[in-house]
Amino acid sequence: MTPRRDFCELTTLLAAVQDAYRTLLELSRGQKKAFEAGGARFLMRIIAKKQAMIDRLGGLDELLSPYTRQWQATISALPEPARRQVAGLVAEMSTLVHDLVESEHDIERILAVARAETAARLRGVSGGRTAAAAYGGPAPAASGRFLDREE
Repeated sequence: MTPRRDFCELTTLLAAVQDAYRTLLELSRGQKKAFEAGGARFLMRIIAKKQAMIDRLGGLDELLSPYTRQWQATISALPEPARRQVAGLVAEMSTLVHDLVESEHDIERILAVARAETAARLRGVSGGRTAAAAYGGPAPAASGRFLDREE
């Protein structure tokens, strides 16, 4: 491969990865909104799209591996303007990944709060049943004391 072709392929792949991260960030933010709004079907579609994008990133990572395995050699072989362009793409991806991680942490915090609220409600329901059983007398049907009398 010629350095020019390598550079074109490298920048095309990096741009595709950057686009995938951008899409993942949008989906993550959409997931947060869907969860807060309580739209289960919409939430499941977003999660499926996120998985598809993660799978796409896996494929792109494989295509990039000839470059990333020897990253220093790859960068060193590029002329200075190309190095700056690649460094810009990598820096933008780094920012996207940081924002994506923050968005996913927000989702985790929302889920933790929802789990705690649900657990508290379940404990309340369970405690309410126990209290009702303790204070209420047994119902005739529940006591099993029916007499069949013939007169």
